[in-house]
Amino acid sequence: MTASLTSGRSKLLFAGLLFLGLFGLLFVILYGLKSEDTIGTFGKNVSAKKYLRSLGFIKADADEISKKNSSRVFCCILTQPENHEKAIGVKETWAKRCDGYIFVSSEHDDTLPALNAHLGEGRDILWGKTKLGFRYAYKFIDEYDWFLKADDDTYVIMENLKLLVADYSPNQPLYFGHHFRRVTPEGYMSGGAGYVLSQAALRKFVEEGLDEYSCLKKNDGPEDALMGLCLHALNVTFGDSRDASGHNRFFPFTPSEHMKPGHMEGDWWYPEYVKYPQKEVSAVGENRTDCCSDSAITFHYINNMYFMEYMLYHLRPHGLR
Repeated sequence: MTASLTSGRSKLLFAGLLFLGLFGLLFVILYGLKSEDTIGTFGKNVSAKKYLRSLGFIKADADEISKKNSSRVFCCILTQPENHEKAIGVKETWAKRCDGYIFVSSEHDDTLPALNAHLGEGRDILWGKTKLGFRYAYKFIDEYDWFLKADDDTYVIMENLKLLVADYSPNQPLYFGHHFRRVTPEGYMSGGAGYVLSQAALRKFVEEGLDEYSCLKKNDGPEDALMGLCLHALNVTFGDSRDASGHNRFFPFTPSEHMKPGHMEGDWWYPEYVKYPQKEVSAVGENRTDCCSDSAITFHYINNMYFMEYMLYHLRPHGLR
């Protein structure tokens, strides 16, 4: 008898709590969403809509999602004829998410499409190819907000790039990438990891840097360092692309290389160059995956673009969205 009474009371209590919870939710929906008034939640004033979103009852507004995807990005991708299949892999994967793109090579190729830079091939002329690519992009400067330079072995997660630049104005001269701390007072951005210029930065680069010869006129030399020197001379702002927790988002190596034991140890150039090494240094043992941002934008030296595409856009553990 006692057990029966206890069971009945428990059910009654549960029903009461459920009723109160549903009533509270109904109150928030009817009151909060009809007005822009705020309600107190754990000592913080937040809008009712944000409160419900934090509980998972409603998804992000379409206009908020649209804001994160509204930036128009043009991609300049450096390649060469012997890497044609690799360039096709770029075209069929991440380049599809650029709002516009062009490959820059030493041969004209309509299948990509690719411009003929008429400069030959080799690492020593990447500066010339980069200048040509950005000069071509300048023709469409009013059609795009941001201009990305990448290589044919760089994989770009375009959604995360647009997430980064959504909080910045393309009308300000800005430059984002994997930040090295050498060459200029502000450092420079790794070429292999890719870097992005705002519309205003590209305008200064072409109109002042190239047309007025403020930047190095010859075509040979270390492309990424020369770009850093040029943009420093043009007073372009070198942006900090790290996420809110301090993780880098552009990467000059493969994901596995950044997670490799001893990656930040030993006598080699990378630990001496990277401007923000802290998260990679602390990512040891079972925390090696903490080397990199959950909203990473690029990785370099990727030999198989389709593998990255599958891992990012197709593979889903059961039960996870």
